[in-house]
Amino acid sequence: MIENLLLATVFDVLTFLVHAAGLIALTHVVSFLLSHPLIYGKQGEKALAMGALALGLYVLVCVELAIWAVGMLAVGALPDFETAFYFSASTFATIGFNDVTPLKEWRLLSAMEGITGLLIMGWTAAYLVTSGVRFGPFERDKHF
Repeated sequence: MIENLLLATVFDVLTFLVHAAGLIALTHVVSFLLSHPLIYGKQGEKALAMGALALGLYVLVCVELAIWAVGMLAVGALPDFETAFYFSASTFATIGFNDVTPLKEWRLLSAMEGITGLLIMGWTAAYLVTSGVRFGPFERDKHF
């Protein structure tokens, strides 16, 4: 149990550091796109920047899934990278299909991945909403 928690802590800290660095980089990309517009008028530059942001967040989460998948492979919890990545995606997103399970001694590690994914997804959603208000097509205090 202690080994699971320690390993989960390492993966968790690494995931959060990667996420923070990724959000900082994406903020710079969006700022650059908005200050050097490729599309003018009717908020085209904002839509392009938000599209780039959404794609960047998707790539960032895929990198974080790979961190957990490689970790699961390293400890022998799952047989191959494809299975480990699939398992990490369903666990990180807290879907948990149960068609793939890690070895019994690594179940706690996978549960901790679900907690990390829940926190990262919340952080990502908050960042996306804030970016939509700050950079994107949405304005503060205006509702649909």
